[in-house]
Amino acid sequence: MKQVFKITLRNDYAFKKVFGVEENKDILQDLLECILDIPPEDISGLELLDKEFHKELLTEKLGILDIKLRLKDGTFVDIEIQNRWHFDFPERTLYYWSKMYNERIKQGQDYTKLPKCITINLIGQGFNKNKRLHNKYLILEQDTKEPLVSKLEIHILNLEKARLLKESQCKDDKMKRLLTWLKFIETDDREVRKMLAETSKVMAKANDKIIVMEMSPKEKWLYDSRMKYENDRASCISEGYREGILQGEIKGRQEGIEQGFAEGSYHNKLETAQNLIEMGFAVEDIVRATGLGKEEIEKL
Repeated sequence: MKQVFKITLRNDYAFKKVFGVEENKDILQDLLECILDIPPEDISGLELLDKEFHKELLTEKLGILDIKLRLKDGTFVDIEIQNRWHFDFPERTLYYWSKMYNERIKQGQDYTKLPKCITINLIGQGFNKNKRLHNKYLILEQDTKEPLVSKLEIHILNLEKARLLKESQCKDDKMKRLLTWLKFIETDDREVRKMLAETSKVMAKANDKIIVMEMSPKEKWLYDSRMKYENDRASCISEGYREGILQGEIKGRQEGIEQGFAEGSYHNKLETAQNLIEMGFAVEDIVRATGLGKEEIEKL
């Protein structure tokens, strides 16, 4: 029997493999029903906008493996999972939301025709804003809490909190379902996941998908590559931040982050190229996949 490896859906590749492909839209729908205040019948008609795993997945080029979709009423949703909360995450999230919103307008179009855009962020650890399981951010008037517009929603789900929260602490069935999903996503314990999967047919299907992944050497390599990328990125950002603090300047901090990440990125390219060589890929394909020069690859 083949030896299996432990999987957690905190890994963005594994998360997209389970929730972001056409044959698993029912799994994604079930999760979204627990998060969004949208009727289930509107969620059921969701359309995945990026359901393919590109060649660039083998490198750091994609950066973020998010899930993009459109609901029946025209609402756009972007889902991202992050192992760690970084200091610049609020600004980055707002930037990606605004980019998604801005891309929907055509020249000469009435601004009122812009669709609602929602970002959903699942955070593995380090979220420090509060102790809530589910945060929903809107644009509200400070005193009356009246929304200015209803076209902005940013959701942040705290997986660290989910690990500690008990079902008896949930205020309603919707929150209980959400807690069960977040525990399922957070854990790397097969027995815990199996127990949670017994609560619904859809979650059982998700668990079956994970079991198939655990038995595949190719999936293991892709999973490990993404995990290493995230770890290297976190280390580079942390090191760059510390260097900037020592220099005492914002510019120094930013340059430190960029330099550290660039060095880590290049190392990842070399390592990826070496793996692709061992897997029998042609040099031309490795050049396209990694962005390295032919001479650099031939030296490996």
